[in-house]
Amino acid sequence: MRQPALLAVLFAAFAAMAQTAPAQERGVDDAIAPPLAGDGASVAGRVVSPATNTPVRAALVVATNERGVRVTATTDRDGVYRLNQLPAGQWRVTASKSGYITWEFGQRRPFQPGLAIALTRGQQFIADIPLTRGGAISGRVYDASGDSLAGLHVRVYRAVTEQGSRRLKAVGSADFTDDTGAFRVYGLPPGDYYVAASLRVAPIDSVVQTTYAPTYFPGTGDIAEAQRIKLGLGAEATATFQLLPVRPTRISGVVTTGAGHPADAFLSLASQGTELGVPLGNGGVTRADGTFTLADVAPGRYWLKATLRGDGPDESGAIPVTVDGNELTGLMVVTGGPATLRGTIAADQGAVRRLPGSPTIIAYSSRESGTVLASGNGRSFDIGNLSEPFRLAVDDLPAGWVVKEIRVNDIDVTDQPVELSPNQQATALIVVTDRIAEIAGVVPVVDSANPPAIVVFPEDSTKWHGRSRYVRRAHADERGRFLIQGLPPGERYLAVATDYLEEGEHLDPEFLAGVREMAVPFSIAEAEKITLELKVVER
Repeated sequence: MRQPALLAVLFAAFAAMAQTAPAQERGVDDAIAPPLAGDGASVAGRVVSPATNTPVRAALVVATNERGVRVTATTDRDGVYRLNQLPAGQWRVTASKSGYITWEFGQRRPFQPGLAIALTRGQQFIADIPLTRGGAISGRVYDASGDSLAGLHVRVYRAVTEQGSRRLKAVGSADFTDDTGAFRVYGLPPGDYYVAASLRVAPIDSVVQTTYAPTYFPGTGDIAEAQRIKLGLGAEATATFQLLPVRPTRISGVVTTGAGHPADAFLSLASQGTELGVPLGNGGVTRADGTFTLADVAPGRYWLKATLRGDGPDESGAIPVTVDGNELTGLMVVTGGPATLRGTIAADQGAVRRLPGSPTIIAYSSRESGTVLASGNGRSFDIGNLSEPFRLAVDDLPAGWVVKEIRVNDIDVTDQPVELSPNQQATALIVVTDRIAEIAGVVPVVDSANPPAIVVFPEDSTKWHGRSRYVRRAHADERGRFLIQGLPPGERYLAVATDYLEEGEHLDPEFLAGVREMAVPFSIAEAEKITLELKVVER
């Protein structure tokens, strides 16, 4: 988990430079020009390379406030910049330059948020910002014969967890292979990366970014088999691999209504490849006999949905489809009216207080995307338009209350997906309780501005998924105290404290697997209060 020593030293330098201090307290260096006359505040400072303490010339410095006002400046030959006539308020200042890692004032690590600067009227503020050169990944892509492939779209991705789903997020600028099949993506912060190359569908100058199914380094179409490249600060890495043959193919089948008649329907074929964030899909309509053909479908995993056209009943149907380059025939989609769910929220018999408020009940797709399908409000609620398997969750529960059990048609679905038949009218009972478990403790704090994060998760890895009730995160306060409430009782848990945690990273199974050997095990019963002693794991 520990980064190389050089990286730790540079991060320490970043932290030392990012000390928030008004110019009145520190004094403005003679090299920094004085502020313009007037009531506006100013932010000034230097942009330097922390490894050598040399100025970074011609760097772009941007200040943005909470109202979206944007003010820019460029560093001079001494790395000095000044932003004048800034209205009072909260400002964030970022420095960037081609080939360097973009850095926000107050930031301690790549991808970590920086610090907002609270400016008062007429205030002068010094904000020195470090910039270091980014790393790069270069290589060559070739075909099955070993010949170079020109014009391929090459991107570098890092794994992130957003809205409970793990996906790949593009980092750096995309590149296109040249006539030798070579590419180079640069300006990359330290981290673990995936490299993907693909043939582009849209023209290069188009705003549409869709591409054929990608090939991941070292030459696989399955992200689970892709090899990560670990990149240190300013380091170079190589990724040379063969592009998988892309064979667009046809898929065909028939759509029938719930009554068994040929359907007059719209067809939508949407990619389930949410790991790229750029789903590829197409669509069409059925023929008079309900049959359909969709041509030029790239390999990938899709969700094929049919929706009836015209003034008839509101019916739809959907099936998962996997395209591997071979023609796919005989698909059948049966439409039906959406299912509905009518339910109530009730307090557990052992609850001490009366349940207040009006919670929101959310039905979200059990597919990888976790898309919200529909919702209802109140202790008695109705949810419609349920046309695919879903899970239920409760938002806006008052503090001190948690979900104890969810039953649909008297079946326990608390941690299970629900699949209803077309037109089915189901009933739900959601039981909540205020008899909640509580975990407290104190961890050492080295930097009060960035206290440790505490993650609690179950030993059972099947429960490491987005929106899991069994995975929790908390941040210690400036004195190192933390509190986590409402974990489901009767489970074996693990707890770990770390000096750095990215947003959503506690829901990443890869992160949890990496820290489980360093975590402290414990169990907890209903309404039990326990105290944990944790050491901080440095990353």
